[in-house]
Amino acid sequence: LRDDTAQRLSKIMSKRGRGSETTLLNLEALENAVPWEELGADVVDPLRRALDTARRERPATERAKAADAAREATFEALEDEERAEAACAAYSAASILFADATLAGGDCGGGDEAVDSEAAALRACDLAMLRGGVAEWATITEPVVRAASAGGAREAR
Repeated sequence: LRDDTAQRLSKIMSKRGRGSETTLLNLEALENAVPWEELGADVVDPLRRALDTARRERPATERAKAADAAREATFEALEDEERAEAACAAYSAASILFADATLAGGDCGGGDEAVDSEAAALRACDLAMLRGGVAEWATITEPVVRAASAGGAREAR
């Protein structure tokens, strides 16, 4: 773990509680990883809304819903050969936003909130890296993966 990432994660996690509005993500890096000019408004608009809810530090449930809508907006583009590569990046970005919001207490549709949110966050990060590539998204997902993993390790003790 890079020193700057570890310090940022420690600082945020000390302030972060269930339903938190604070994101673990470097939103600028996430935004820069998306090829916006290659995407249509059908994908761009929902993803921009999801980013905006994260930037404005909206409640976790609101951020999770916006990120989930952004993921769903990529489905048609993912099936189009000409748009698939750019859509993969958009899907990855939306999944990472969803993971962060879910880990903060956004609704992931499960029973045991803490365990489900950690598992859902890790699943979303996994899907983001499978779709978009580990090399491209690992650094961006790292704070969420570490936080979710740490929570799971606490539960196992």
